[in-house]
Amino acid sequence: MGNHFLNSAALRMSLLGLVFIAALPAAAQELVPSTPQPAELAWPTNGWETGEMDAGVAAIVTPLIDKVIAGEKAGPMGETRAVVIIHEGKLVAEAYRDGFGPKTKQISWSMAKSVTSALVGRAVALGLIDDIDAAMPTPFEAGDPRAEITWRQWLTMTDGLDYAEIGATSMADNDVIQMMFGKGRFDVLDYVKSDLPLIHEPGTHWNYSTAAFHLIGRAVQDTLRENPQIKGSVCGDKPCLKPILCAFRPDNGQLAEGDKRPAETEDLSREEIDECIARSFFDELLLPRIGMDALVEFDAAGTYLGGSLVWASPRDFAKFGYLYLRDGVWDGERLLPEGWVDFARTKTPADNSNVYGAGWWITAYGAPLTHAQNAATPPWDAFHAGGHEGQTIWVVPSRDLVIVHLGLMENTDENWSALYEWNQEIARAFPEVAAAVE
Repeated sequence: MGNHFLNSAALRMSLLGLVFIAALPAAAQELVPSTPQPAELAWPTNGWETGEMDAGVAAIVTPLIDKVIAGEKAGPMGETRAVVIIHEGKLVAEAYRDGFGPKTKQISWSMAKSVTSALVGRAVALGLIDDIDAAMPTPFEAGDPRAEITWRQWLTMTDGLDYAEIGATSMADNDVIQMMFGKGRFDVLDYVKSDLPLIHEPGTHWNYSTAAFHLIGRAVQDTLRENPQIKGSVCGDKPCLKPILCAFRPDNGQLAEGDKRPAETEDLSREEIDECIARSFFDELLLPRIGMDALVEFDAAGTYLGGSLVWASPRDFAKFGYLYLRDGVWDGERLLPEGWVDFARTKTPADNSNVYGAGWWITAYGAPLTHAQNAATPPWDAFHAGGHEGQTIWVVPSRDLVIVHLGLMENTDENWSALYEWNQEIARAFPEVAAAVE
């Protein structure tokens, strides 16, 4: 990637931060600030430094970990497969069920939404997306009001589509099941386009939506495809992708005039090219920069399933949470725009929800929950990535803490309430950092 491009991106960072901060409601002023990385501590790109919990903290936390690791599927939190706790930048506790370990890649389910939200932030930081209040690229045709839905509205799940997931009464009327395992399984975008009309004014009504983040995943792919500067940088920095990305126009996947298609790309379909471009985005722009070795999944049409399917080890999921704990900065480099993490952990503009931000779940700061999908006890600054069957990355700035839980549990409100309270019990065991009590 050329120095001119990187410098241009850096110059835009402070302006982008002002844009995001200005867009946040007044409550954003109450957010607990992120704690900077201690100067003497190495970033965990190549692995976590280890530390120990204070005796009083360990006396509370260790039994909580032991209990869930011993739990069974029928129990309140089901079958816990991994727990990782990062405090003040060090791995202070971890535990694994038999058959799982520190290097075992496990499924994210909807924690992928938080990863996809970060990819959008990275694209904004690099100048690939100029304005998240502009219409996001989608498969909807010109004149379709769904084509005018903005990046911000998709990210905050205030898109307004007639979509049923949380609260669906059966598999037949559950759109995520039909989209991913039913009629839409080969092409999720086609399902969204044909089956999900607009029923609310965008920006006014929150509705949990995996479809939104599948669309965002594809929009990131298309944004990369259409940007010749990124296309050129990937060609230059990733030799294995050079024959693919340099041989095709970014707008339509066809050979540029005078170009000769490399022999090694002769059997590649448009879908395979799309997948390659998407993987290059992960490889070049974000996840490996924090040392996260992730696998992502695509449908048969080549769309990154950004709402559901990222695989990584528990320690690597902790690195992703740590990126947000450190306000989008990693090893001296701001990877996410200033203000992006605050955008992620601030409630949506919709009045019907107080538990969701932008790709992340948030607490309601003591107010009655509009939905059951979050904690009802402090610390109120906790926010988390959450996924089907008990996956959470719990980030608590006031405790300088990241907690990863991976497992297999039922999806009742009671199960989730138990998991949320378990995370908060652990968080309360750790002392508040100085910045949080000043």
